[in-house]
Amino acid sequence: MVAFITLTALSLATSVYGHGYLVVPESRTGLGHEANLDSYTECTILEPVSAWPDLTTASVGRSGPCGYNARGKSPVATYAPGDIVNVQWCVDANGDHGGMFSYRICQDQTIVDKFLDASYLPTHEEKQAAEVCFQAGTLDCTDVSGQDCGAGDQTNCKGVDNVALNSCYTSIAGGYTVPKKIKIPDYSSEHTLLSLRWNSFQTGQVYLTCSNIAISGSSPGNGTSNSTTGA
Repeated sequence: MVAFITLTALSLATSVYGHGYLVVPESRTGLGHEANLDSYTECTILEPVSAWPDLTTASVGRSGPCGYNARGKSPVATYAPGDIVNVQWCVDANGDHGGMFSYRICQDQTIVDKFLDASYLPTHEEKQAAEVCFQAGTLDCTDVSGQDCGAGDQTNCKGVDNVALNSCYTSIAGGYTVPKKIKIPDYSSEHTLLSLRWNSFQTGQVYLTCSNIAISGSSPGNGTSNSTTGA
């Protein structure tokens, strides 16, 4: 199955509630928490749905693929086409269900623009069209040379980078960061969205969060990042 090739595999876990969200670059849900607008950053969730083993069966829900448009109104990071960049998401210590996750960039600016206007509420059809576009723009883990893209031997995702509990914020039991690298596609946009999708293995849950980013300039040509960040 193609989806199993393009998504990064996670090992299995034994906890009860799954919670996770994108932290690097900073996601809309993370910004909402910092502004005291959202209490549960890790709970932008689609449930109950069929999350496994068919990773793309579930359609989007009310929150769509990115949560609320009002969370995050400008890019928090700028990358160049071809950049290899570090990304991280945060998994709650009491909510690690294994499964698979992917990073995606929709390259249809007309669709993306509907999720950049803080005053606009996208329709369900527009939310689903965006999710389909994100799926088409999945960033293959193997695009980064030497990166481990298989399932690990650990019983859960936490601790994969040997960090301590509370290395990232969650409202439930404290979080652990889950790091990867992605290759930015050959595409330019003054304002677009980087999406994280996590399909839980043990529960009928899919987590969807986004970061506002920009892609501009020329490829570094040496496989390194020349990204900049901002609030």
